Amino acid sequence: MIIGAQASRDEDFQRSAVIGRALADPKRLCVLESLAEGEVSVSDLATRVACQVPNMSQHLAVLRAAGLVATRRDGSTVYYRLADPRVLEAFRLIQSIAR
Repeated sequence: MIIGAQASRDEDFQRSAVIGRALADPKRLCVLESLAEGEVSVSDLATRVACQVPNMSQHLAVLRAAGLVATRRDGSTVYYRLADPRVLEAFRLIQSIAR
């Protein structure tokens, strides 16, 4: 195998592992399910998921670092949405495998 191709493959595995770790928490999966309905503020997400706002912010930071969610700021309010509709497909696939 060519060294550059191996490095690219290793980077792909690394990115996949980051996404896998982001999905490996029940609260974060609940966040993704809540975002399936559309854009939601951090405080509304915290209420829906029954999570303190500081903890919600940490969960959202993990999802954002993995590229699973995107943000929009309106004044002091930050809104989150799924970064890609395929995130929901991945979540649904995980659910179906888990059943």
